[in-house]
Amino acid sequence: MENNPALWWSAPRPVNVLRYQKNQSKRAGMKALLGVGKALALAFWLVFGAALAKRFGAPFEQLVYLLGAFLALLHGAQLWLFSDLLSGRASPWLDRVQILLFGIFHLYPLKAERAGESLAAAHEEAAHA
Repeated sequence: MENNPALWWSAPRPVNVLRYQKNQSKRAGMKALLGVGKALALAFWLVFGAALAKRFGAPFEQLVYLLGAFLALLHGAQLWLFSDLLSGRASPWLDRVQILLFGIFHLYPLKAERAGESLAAAHEEAAHA
């Protein structure tokens, strides 16, 4: 089969069940990691809100302001760079707010979902060819 290039597409490949299960456990671990990241980002924005309410001392408060400005700038850059990812979404404004709050922790699942859609479309187009 490998010597004949015309037959590379004709034979179905067997599904590796162990690899599938390993990928499922990786996805579950990644989902948990993204959830923890979102929780930590939310905790930071709550600390930032407390700093705005003057709950902290002067040096710590200024550090939180500086870190909040950097994080807002970074998340704004992510929003600008990945704006085409949101174009076909059902609620792009809600996604924009979540990107500003959580950054890559909200973008990563969107990128994986978009890659899966494009892969499915490529398989469908190859089947019709």
